[in-house]
Amino acid sequence: MYSHGTVLTAASGIVGYQQSDDSNYDGLPSYLKSSNSGYYVNDLPGISLELIDDGKKERTFSKYAQQVHSSETLNIINRFVDKQKKKLNTKELLSNITIPQRFNDLNRKIAKNSRFVGYAITPRESKSININIGSVGLRVDSAQSLTLYVFDPTKESAMTTISTSALTDLRWADVDINIEFDKLDGGAGSTYLIGYFEDDLTGQMYEQDWGKGQTHAAMKITRHYAGIVPVRFSNSTLSGTNCPDMQYLEGAISCQTPGFGLRFNVKCDITDVLVDNINMFGEAVQHAVAIRYLKDAKGNILLNPTISSAQNRATFDQEITDMEGRLYGGLIEDVGYQRGILDNLVLDFSELDAVCFKARADRITQTYW
Repeated sequence: MYSHGTVLTAASGIVGYQQSDDSNYDGLPSYLKSSNSGYYVNDLPGISLELIDDGKKERTFSKYAQQVHSSETLNIINRFVDKQKKKLNTKELLSNITIPQRFNDLNRKIAKNSRFVGYAITPRESKSININIGSVGLRVDSAQSLTLYVFDPTKESAMTTISTSALTDLRWADVDINIEFDKLDGGAGSTYLIGYFEDDLTGQMYEQDWGKGQTHAAMKITRHYAGIVPVRFSNSTLSGTNCPDMQYLEGAISCQTPGFGLRFNVKCDITDVLVDNINMFGEAVQHAVAIRYLKDAKGNILLNPTISSAQNRATFDQEITDMEGRLYGGLIEDVGYQRGILDNLVLDFSELDAVCFKARADRITQTYW
C-alpha cells in the first residue's frame, strides 16, 4: 500500500523538458521545465515537442503532458512495487476491526461536564504501519448532529473534523482518517485524539466499562499495532476547540468508553520510503513517458499525414520496441536476458520494519557453538 497522491506530489518535478523554441514549451507548468533527477524527456532520440503535439488529440498540450506524466509515474511505481512482492508484506495486517465489541448498556449514560471525550490512539513505533479509521459509530438518547475532532498533538487545531448525525439507534458514518507513527508533514511518536466536546451535545451518550468482557476483546489483536484507550480531558485542560493539553493525557485516561465506536484497518504503507527515494525513478519515468508519446502519436495518424506512412509507422514501432527493451528488459537473440532500467532499481527494504518487511533471507540471525 502507498498513497498515490503523496507519491505523485513528490514526483511532480522528477523529469522535465529541455528548453525549446516550440511555442508549446511556454505553456508547460514550471515544474515540467526542470528536472530533479537530471533526466529530460526530449533528450531521448526521436522525442520532440512536435511529436507530443501530434498525440494530444482533443486535449491542450500542457494538460496532455501533465496527464501522461502522472499516469506513467504511477505505472512505473506500481511495476516497481510488484517486483518487490517477494520482499514486501503488503497485505492488510488488520481489516475492519470494530472497537468496542459489546452492546450498549442503555441504563448507563455519560454525565456531561464540559469535557473532551474520546479515544487516544498511539501507533506502534514504525515507519511503515498505517492506521486508517474507516468509520465511526454513534448512538445517543436523542437524535442530533455532532462534530468529532481528530487531533495530531503537533498541531494546535484539529487535523480534521467529522460532522455526522447521531441517532437513538447505532449509526455508522464513513470517514477516512490516516494515523501514522512518523508523519512526513508532522512529528514522530505522537498520540492522536479522536472525540467530541461535551458542550456540543444536546443529548447524552452511553458508556461501557472499557476492560469488561467483549468491550476490550479487540485490544488483544490491535495492541500489536496501536495502543487505544478511552480518554476524558477535564474542562481545565481545554482551550476552546483546540487540541487538549497533552501533558494531562495520563490523568485523562478513563476506564469507561466515550460512547462511540471505531472501525479501522491497519496496513503496511511504503509511501514514505518511496517519497524519500523518488529521484531514483527518474530514468524509468523518462522512458515510460516517451513510450506513451510514441504510442499516442502513432495511434493519432489523422492529425499528421506524415505519420500515416508505412515507413514512419515502422520507425515508431522500432523506437517503441527499443525503449521498452531498455526500460523493462527482455530476451535478445544469441545474448539472453537483458536487464532493463526497472530491473536495476533497488531499495533495501529489509529490516526497515519488523512487522511489514522481511529480513534478508541470507542473513545469519543466530550462531550455535
